[in-house]
Amino acid sequence: MPPTPPHTPDHPPSAAAIRTSFLEFFRDRAGHTIVPSAPVVPHDDPTLLFTNAGMNQFKDVFLGTGTRPYDRVVDTQKCIRAGGKHNDLEDVGRDTWHHTFFEMLGNWSLGDYFKREAITWAWELLTEVWGMPKERLHVSVFGGDECDGLEADEETERLWLELTDIDPANITRWGRKDNFWEMGATGPCGPCSEIHFDSTPDLSGAPLINLDHPDVIEFWNLVFIQFNRREDGTLVKLPSRHVDTGMGLERVV
Repeated sequence: MPPTPPHTPDHPPSAAAIRTSFLEFFRDRAGHTIVPSAPVVPHDDPTLLFTNAGMNQFKDVFLGTGTRPYDRVVDTQKCIRAGGKHNDLEDVGRDTWHHTFFEMLGNWSLGDYFKREAITWAWELLTEVWGMPKERLHVSVFGGDECDGLEADEETERLWLELTDIDPANITRWGRKDNFWEMGATGPCGPCSEIHFDSTPDLSGAPLINLDHPDVIEFWNLVFIQFNRREDGTLVKLPSRHVDTGMGLERVV
């Protein structure tokens, strides 16, 4: 299937075309291996009731206890969020973008590339391949957390400015709740950079970021896995750094 054409009101791409375009972009552009979706019930992870993110099947690699025959991977993961840390039940039916069962597009670096490549390819896919209006894209970055002893992720902010032509005013810093991703109470985690789409008629959506407003929705999260959250709540650095991204297929459609 050819690359998904830029979105136009008269010819919007189908969900199937977007899914295929995502997988083929990372396979062809960056040498990622396409793998199947993991089971929605993780048989070998007692910390999770359901698979709630695409990174679940690579948890052992992040922790340094397992390996794969590839270090760049892309897939589309079926997810259930009906309990635990990522529980969307309270939002389902109240808005149009939370679901208990949904599909997540994701690309990973298992100890290979890191922030620079992830940001470059994300911007290329969204603006050049899919033709999203650049002025409608906002990016949030981690602003640091005193309790965890973590400083603001100035490196990610600088890379967005250096590698893309995003409007500097469309980059904002947020705290741990919004921009530090964790799979659960324990496990691999790290600062993240979320991409939001402003669909307001007059591009006035900046004040609506992270306010659960239907006109400004976060749809892709670039997570930079660097730590392991231990049972006592402390963070320790992982043996290697990884990239874990997740894009809601239903949201981007």
